[in-house]
Amino acid sequence: MRTTWKTAALVALAATVLGLSACGGEQQPAAAPDPSAAARQRVTDDADAPCVSDPGQLVVIENAKHDLTAAWQTGQGDTGVVLLHQVDGGICQWSAFARLLVEKGNRALSVDVDSRDAVEFAQAAVAHLRAQGTKRVFVFGASRGGTIALAAAAGVTPPVDGVASLSAPTVYDADARAAVAKLPVPVVFAAGANEARFADAARELHQLSVSAHKKLVLPSSSRHGVGLLDDAMNTLLLAFLADPAAATA
Repeated sequence: MRTTWKTAALVALAATVLGLSACGGEQQPAAAPDPSAAARQRVTDDADAPCVSDPGQLVVIENAKHDLTAAWQTGQGDTGVVLLHQVDGGICQWSAFARLLVEKGNRALSVDVDSRDAVEFAQAAVAHLRAQGTKRVFVFGASRGGTIALAAAAGVTPPVDGVASLSAPTVYDADARAAVAKLPVPVVFAAGANEARFADAARELHQLSVSAHKKLVLPSSSRHGVGLLDDAMNTLLLAFLADPAAATA
């Protein structure tokens, strides 16, 4: 029987397949999807971030417990600031100040700290900035975020370069009293003079602070947390970033 060219081609193909099988060259199954990648994508997809025009600026922060939260990262430079919102806010609450930081050549990392793991997420945010090559890292927080900022900074090694706490309660998901009693880095404590208990808390934390470079700021205002960020406060905080010791003298 005469073999046609089609039959010869089929025979050659079969031989090739058998040869590959014999040599262990069988086709490998497709890799399974990475569940951690899917979880991270869900975090950024679900982030409440109307201030973020570039989705590429949304990053995922993973704490030591492997829990995940969203953050808005923007800017470049050797100095980075972790920004922690108050209880009624989110990662956009510090957006105006974050843009000011970027204009001045700094990095800003605004973190969602709604969960009970807020201190761990703040510490993971510090580590995130350092992993990206940021040489100087500060933590700024408003209201509950200020309490979290102090507690997180007290547990970070190596120490951060400074902390700013605006209208922080002494205790709110963390103990700021215990934190400032062992936190040696420069600190700005601020609250509106007419905020009653928040002004009292700022005075108490300032008194308990062991830092050699600390400053108490009580503007004549009843505004709370990020509401204190007027031109004078912004100027102070930018000076604090530039030279913490001089700004707190």
